[in-house]
Amino acid sequence: MQHPADLFMELWRRLQARRDEVRTLAQGLEADHARAGRLADEAAERLRHGVPALEDWTGSWLDRILAAAQAIDAWFAPLVSRYDFRADAPLPAERLEARRRLNRDGRFNADPADGQLILRPGLLARAMNIRETAPPGSDPDAFDPVDLFTNLLVVPPFLTIGAEREGDSERRIAVEYRRLAMVSDQDPGDPAWKPVIGVVPLAEAEDDLAIHQFRRDGEDWYDPAPRDVSRRAADAVAGLAARGANFILFPEVSAGPETVSAIQQALRAQAVGGPIRYALVGVREVVAGRPRNRAILLDRCGRMAGSQTKLHCWDLDGDQCRSYDLRDRNGRLLDCAREDIGTGDRFTLFDLPDLGRLAVAICEDLGRTEPSAWIASGMMVDWLVTPVMDSGLTTERWQAKEGGESSRAGSCRVIVANSMALSHRFNRYCRTNGEEDMVIEDCGVALLFQPRASQAGAPHIACLTLPLSDPAPGYVCARWTPGDWPALSGPESEGGE
Repeated sequence: MQHPADLFMELWRRLQARRDEVRTLAQGLEADHARAGRLADEAAERLRHGVPALEDWTGSWLDRILAAAQAIDAWFAPLVSRYDFRADAPLPAERLEARRRLNRDGRFNADPADGQLILRPGLLARAMNIRETAPPGSDPDAFDPVDLFTNLLVVPPFLTIGAEREGDSERRIAVEYRRLAMVSDQDPGDPAWKPVIGVVPLAEAEDDLAIHQFRRDGEDWYDPAPRDVSRRAADAVAGLAARGANFILFPEVSAGPETVSAIQQALRAQAVGGPIRYALVGVREVVAGRPRNRAILLDRCGRMAGSQTKLHCWDLDGDQCRSYDLRDRNGRLLDCAREDIGTGDRFTLFDLPDLGRLAVAICEDLGRTEPSAWIASGMMVDWLVTPVMDSGLTTERWQAKEGGESSRAGSCRVIVANSMALSHRFNRYCRTNGEEDMVIEDCGVALLFQPRASQAGAPHIACLTLPLSDPAPGYVCARWTPGDWPALSGPESEGGE
């Protein structure tokens, strides 16, 4: 017998194919409560008699297709609730099979070619800042049938994103939802839970992060390569564990293989009684002779739980090359420099015990509308984390603008984690050109954003800094208490990356 999730996917495809008609229908049903209630009651009654009865009733009528899909959506409500839920005439066998599918395959639907049908609630089970649905608005392009459902979310199998570089054609990347199954001792949906976030800049001095420059095919390229700072990384993990950190972040391309190994060993040392649950580490790797810019996710025992490869290159213009004092072998300032990396072909959405739903947008990926804006607004994430390599973070630069917009659009928590090496280069340029007022002394290494209940409200923001002259102990941490943070002022600056 067909499972309710599989019928939902059939209905979903039909709704997607007739988006404009669905939008008009939804607006009409909002104004006609009697008709909407009658359709809902009829669909629920058919579902109580089984999936075939609901499918036969649906036919080709659009209003019944929508009502049937919403009835199935309501049927999944007990799997969403954190509390005991008594449904009227439940279907225990089908609901048990739904749990098995989710635990085994990471989806409710049977056919992976359709994508992944998962539970909609993110934002820590919508317990801390609720945006259950987005009602159809006046902009037809902004409407999506996904907004008509409360409990189910369809993760598409592929996503079209912006071109890798100017002049390239659009790309398609695979989309994957990964639900990690492991023992959990913390409910991230508990409103009383205030996690401690730690950030380790790692690259504290200019020589901690070498910027290799070279010419290829008549163009200038750059490739950042971190040096081994294993001891510094291990000491930071131990120090943050002593401070009660639950989630620690290392910036973009801040760790090579030796440093990653040291971080894994330090996590294993605190695994039994320590507070750290996950670490996200920005790494530079070489795959098939080509550099890769990745963020790897480690669990509390130091095991790799997943990774995200950077999707877009950060090509520097003349002003940025000058800011970071990038020169060729003859000492000439570069007019532009292309990032020499192999870009990723997959976006992964993580569902993590003890933390919630996590997405990673590495540096330039945060500033791109595709896919980052869609990820933040459409995937119901709890956390959007961005490792970057830049000069000091402030509440006026591009990271604050993009982080604030992502937090507002997705009603999600956003974290930007930065190193310190480029701030030294920026200071060198400022001193050379006599701009002493722009010299950075306290380097911003983390920005934390908490959304407001209203999308119109500016997020709360915390900026964590370390002094460039003496960054000891080499890490920062903060308990997530946004009530103590100021609101992000606006309008934000357009400057930066």
